[in-house]
Amino acid sequence: MPDFFPPSDGRELAARLAEASRRLSALDLTGPLAARLHRQFIAVCDAVKAAGADAETGERRLTAFLESLEQASAQARRNNSN
Repeated sequence: MPDFFPPSDGRELAARLAEASRRLSALDLTGPLAARLHRQFIAVCDAVKAAGADAETGERRLTAFLESLEQASAQARRNNSN
């Protein structure tokens, strides 16, 4: 098994991942949307921690996930206001 050496800025990325996890947990989602977001988050985490992981790619994937999460959050707010 290859050694894993996180990038020097790993703490910032780890903090962003922790915040994304907290935001995902705070959403009261069920069904297919919740499952899709959880799978997407797991994929981001797996990509970041893979041997030879590229920090830039991890950041791009995390940013895309956060955009999806924000859209889901906005949709949940709209649904709750009706």
